[in-house]
Amino acid sequence: MNNNNLLKKSMISAAVFSSLYLLPSTAIAETSTIKQDSLEVITVTSRKKVESILEIPMSVSAVSAAEMSNRNYLDASDIYRTLAGAAAPRNQLILRGLSGGSDTTPDTTAIFTDDVPYEFTNLADIERVEILRGPQGTLYGSNAIGGTVRVITNKPRLDEFELFGTMQGAAEKDVDGFDSSMSLGVNIPLISNTLAMRINGNITNDVRPMVNKATGQQSEKKTNFIRTQLLWQPQDGTTINFSYVRDERNPQGTTLGDTSKPGGYFSLNYKEDANAKYGYEVSHQWNDCDPSWGRVRCVQGSEFVTGAVDRYSVYNTFDFWEEEQFDLFSVAVNVDNIADIASLSYTGSYREYETHYLDDWSRLDAADMFKTWIISHDEFERTTHELRLQNLDLNSPLSWTVGFFYDKTTEPNTPDYQWQYLELGDQVSAAAEYWWGVDARQMGIDKFGDPAKIWNLRRYSAWEEEQALFADVSYTFQTQDLGEFELNAGVRRFDLEDYSHTETEGVWSERVSLTQGQEDGNRYKLSASWRPEKNYSVYALYSEGYRPGGNNGPLAQACMNDPKAGNRKDRYTSDSIDNYELGLKASLFDGRFSFSSAIYHIDWTDIKTSIYMNTCGFSYTANAGAAQSRGLEFESKANLTDNLSLIFNASYTKSELTEDNDAIGGSKGDEMTLVPKYNAYVALDHEFEFNGRPAFIRADMSAYGKYQTHFDTKDGDRVPGYEVFNLSARYEVNDNVKLSVHLNNVFNNDAIKYQNDRSRSDSATAQKYIEFLPGRTLAVRLDYIFF
Repeated sequence: MNNNNLLKKSMISAAVFSSLYLLPSTAIAETSTIKQDSLEVITVTSRKKVESILEIPMSVSAVSAAEMSNRNYLDASDIYRTLAGAAAPRNQLILRGLSGGSDTTPDTTAIFTDDVPYEFTNLADIERVEILRGPQGTLYGSNAIGGTVRVITNKPRLDEFELFGTMQGAAEKDVDGFDSSMSLGVNIPLISNTLAMRINGNITNDVRPMVNKATGQQSEKKTNFIRTQLLWQPQDGTTINFSYVRDERNPQGTTLGDTSKPGGYFSLNYKEDANAKYGYEVSHQWNDCDPSWGRVRCVQGSEFVTGAVDRYSVYNTFDFWEEEQFDLFSVAVNVDNIADIASLSYTGSYREYETHYLDDWSRLDAADMFKTWIISHDEFERTTHELRLQNLDLNSPLSWTVGFFYDKTTEPNTPDYQWQYLELGDQVSAAAEYWWGVDARQMGIDKFGDPAKIWNLRRYSAWEEEQALFADVSYTFQTQDLGEFELNAGVRRFDLEDYSHTETEGVWSERVSLTQGQEDGNRYKLSASWRPEKNYSVYALYSEGYRPGGNNGPLAQACMNDPKAGNRKDRYTSDSIDNYELGLKASLFDGRFSFSSAIYHIDWTDIKTSIYMNTCGFSYTANAGAAQSRGLEFESKANLTDNLSLIFNASYTKSELTEDNDAIGGSKGDEMTLVPKYNAYVALDHEFEFNGRPAFIRADMSAYGKYQTHFDTKDGDRVPGYEVFNLSARYEVNDNVKLSVHLNNVFNNDAIKYQNDRSRSDSATAQKYIEFLPGRTLAVRLDYIFF
C-alpha cells in the first residue's frame, strides 16, 4: 500500500508542477463576475427528480461548486458549520438534535455519494452538496433519521477537454508544521458525443496540534484518493457511467487532549524472589504530585516543557495509528424513455474495505505501569443496488417514483479481528499476574502459542442485509386564484436480516457468541404544500425514519459485574422516528431576498445508543428509552446591492429525554448530548473588480450555544458556547487562475469545541478528553484550469 501511495503521489505531483510551468502568463481582457443563484433557481434532486428548492416540501440546503471554492471548503464537514440546526462537535453531522446518547458518532445522518451509500466527504471536483433535514426513511432508507447528505460529483463531459487542479497550504498558530492539500483532475473526450473519461485525485496532509510527550509523536492525518469515471452515451437519452474510487486514510496520534489532574501516579516495586515463577515479588505504590498539575507534568516532572502550547501535550504509552483503505466500484445507468411511460435509473456498487489500527490500553488496563495494547483488523465486502422508475411526462400534474433497494454487507472469517498484546519480559509477566490476578503470560502460551498474545476476538462470519421497496407519488392541483397545491405520499417497505458468529479467548473472556435476527416494517411520508405564486411555498410534512437493529459482540468476562451489563442483550432492534414539520419558503423583491424556514416536532422511540461500561472500558448497543426534539430553522440570503450579499442562518433546538433512562444515566427532561440549543451563521460577501479582474471578499461568523457531551453529567462534560470569525479573499488572476487567502478564527479564540470525562468515577487513571477550536489559521489556495 505504501508503494501505491508513493506512485500516486509522484504521478500527481509531477503532473501538477509540469502543468504549473505551462501556465499562461497573460490575462484575457474580458471579465466576468460570478453571481450566486437566488433561492428559486437553485435546482436539486433530493426527491430523485430535478426541481427547485421552493418546490420541495421539506427543509433542504444546497451548496454549489462555486460557493465551495469561494469559501474554501475542502471537506463536507466545513459545510456543516454553516447550516441551521446542525452540530458536528467531532465532525460527524447531527441534525435536529438527534444524537441519542453519549457517543460522538451516533450515525443519525446518512451520506450518499452519487446515490451510493458511501461516506466520501472530500470536496475535490464536486458539483454540489445537498443537505436534506428530517427523516428520509422512504427514499433514502435506514440511518437517515436526522437527515441525508448528498454529495454529487462532476461527471465526465463528452465534448470538452479539461485539465484542472487545486493546491493549498495552511498554518495554524501554535501548531508545528503545515497542512497541505493538492488535487489534480483531467476530463478526456474519447469518442465525440459518445465516450469520455474523468480522473480526479487528491492528497491531503493534516498536521494536528496534539503532541505525545511519551513518544514525541505529533498527531497527523494523511489521506489520498483517486476517482476514475467513464461515461458512455450509446444513444441520445441513455448514459452509463462506470466509476472506480480508491480511498486511503492514515491517521496517527490522538486528536483529543487530556485535562485530567491525577494528583499522582502508580509505579511498581520489584523484589527478586527465586521461588516466584517469574523471579520477582511485585508491589505497587502511589506517587503524589502537585494536584494542580496536569497529567503530563505529573508523570514527567521537570521533563515537561511549559509554555503557550501546554494544552496540546498528552502522555500516552503508544500512539494510535490506522491504515484504512476502500476500493469502490459502481455503475449508474440512466434511460430517459422506457416505452413512453417512464424514465429508468439504476445505481449499483461493490466495495472492499480493510483496516488495521492500534489502540493503547496501558492506561486503562495497567495504569501505565506496564505496556499492553490492542491491534485490530477488520474487512468487509458490501454490495448495493437501487433501481427506480419515474414518470416520463414532467409537465403532468401526477408525479411518481417507484423503486427497489438492496444492500448486503459480508464480513469474512477473521481470526485476527482483535488481539491484545502484553510487553515481553519477566518483570512485566510478574506485574501482570500481580495486577490482574491471572497469569496472562502462561495463558498466552497455552492458548495461542505466543507469550505476547493474551486475548483474542475472532469473527467466524457476519453479515447484514436490507431489502426495500419504495414509492413516492405527488399530484399538483392548479387553481385560477389560489395558485397550486401539491399532495405527496411516500412509503418504504423494508426487510432486515443479520447474523453474527464470534468467539473470545484469553485473559478477559471465554465465550462463543452466535446471534441472528430479522425485522420488517413500513415507513411513511405525507406532505401537502401550497404555492400561491411561483415565489412562495408553504408546506406541512409528516415523515418517518429508522436505524436498523443488529447484534452485539460477546460480553467480556471483565464486564460481567459492571452495573450496566444487565441492560445488555445479544440483539437490539431498530429505533423509530416520527417527524412533524411546517415550513415556509419565499423569494422576494425580484429574488433579492430569499429564505427557507421550518418548525418541527420529533418523537423518537427505542433509541439505539451506545452504552459504555465504566468498570471495564467496553461498550455495547442497546435500545434506550424515548426522546423528543423540537426546533426552528431559518436560512436566508439578501442581495443588499448588485455586489454585496448577506447570508443569515440560525436555529433553535430543544431535544430532551421524555422518560427516565437508567442505561445511559439520564432522567426525564435531561437535554440530549452534543446538541447546542442554538446555532447561527452570518456571512457578508462583496464582489468587485481589481485591475480589471473579478475579486471577492467574505467575512463570516459561526456561533454555537453551550451543550453537554454525556448524560449523568460531570463538569468535564460541559462545553461552553463560542463564536468564531473568518475572513476570505479571492482574486481571479486570469481566466485560468484563481488565488485566494483564508484567515480562520481571526481573533484566535481558544474556545473548547468538545470535552468529555471518559469515566463517571474520579479514578486517577481516567481520561478527561478535550478538543480545542483550531487556532488562527492562514491558508493560501490556488485553483487553476490549464485547458
